[in-house]
Amino acid sequence: MNFRRVPRTLSYFLRLRFVGVLIATIIIGVSGLDKEIQADESLANQIWVVSTRDASSCAPSVSQASRIKFWSCHQRSRWQPSTANHFFDCVNGDLAADPMPLCIYVHENRVSAEEAWGRARSIYCQLQQASQSTNDRFRLVVISWPSDRIGVRPRPDAQIKAQRSEMHGYYLAWLLDQIDARVPVRMFGHSYGPRMITSALHLWGGGTIAGYRLPLSPSSVRPSVRVALLASALDANWLLPHQHHGRALTQVEHMMIAYNPRDSVLHWYPRLYGRGGPPALGYVGMSTSSLGADGYKVQQINFSGNVGKTHSWDAYAGNPAVMSQLASYLLAKPNIGSPYSITSINAE
Repeated sequence: MNFRRVPRTLSYFLRLRFVGVLIATIIIGVSGLDKEIQADESLANQIWVVSTRDASSCAPSVSQASRIKFWSCHQRSRWQPSTANHFFDCVNGDLAADPMPLCIYVHENRVSAEEAWGRARSIYCQLQQASQSTNDRFRLVVISWPSDRIGVRPRPDAQIKAQRSEMHGYYLAWLLDQIDARVPVRMFGHSYGPRMITSALHLWGGGTIAGYRLPLSPSSVRPSVRVALLASALDANWLLPHQHHGRALTQVEHMMIAYNPRDSVLHWYPRLYGRGGPPALGYVGMSTSSLGADGYKVQQINFSGNVGKTHSWDAYAGNPAVMSQLASYLLAKPNIGSPYSITSINAE
């Protein structure tokens, strides 16, 4: 505006009004920032990253578990180094009449440490937004394992990460064994994440992986564990009795298996072993009729109509229907002794 063409009084008024609007905008902005900071401060000790990247991938042991690192998210999304004692004090210290669920997420291959930190906050917010109840309180833990890309050829990289994710299941099992039985535990993962989860549950149930067995605590009481496996990169028969991860289902309350027969990456899973290898659980699902007494625990959903041919975590996390299904499943109250009812959002 050219103030020289406006009478002096009107020009002064307009300038004064402009300054007033500017001050009001600044005040509102500062107020909004204060609210954001307060909201972030309320998340203190609610979002964690637990890194096993410095622990051995070849010879896991309880002594190697001391190399696990812990970070908690504080105000304005800043990450602060923490300790195992502080982590377990937070997880086991909130044992009121309605304990807060502990949601453990395990990422896929080729995720850097920095990406794991960023994903922790975004997943927490996505589960909050997708939850049907505004009163759902939960603590989120992202397990960060050494999955950075190795070399340029995909097959050798995938083979190494297959071994790593399974061996690092030892550290996840050790983590589970430190959790109070009254804490509801929820675990979910994508691609090689489920491989680590079922490896941990198998070890936690007294099984062995590559000759390694976890020395379990003397308590025979286990937390209630609910598991969701998305696009699982593990053999389709591994969860059957007497198979490679055959003791995993003995440790869970319920398990949701999301499979996708159109997944363009899991289509090539049999080549992990050469020609004619077994299919992936996340590609074909599993035969629950062979599970015996644990068969009622497993529910399977075909997510191909929601994510298409992609294997990407973003396709799952970016789909509101998938996240809503996942949130309701993970955050629902324990229902021990009967199957959890899952409404398929794309049964084919």
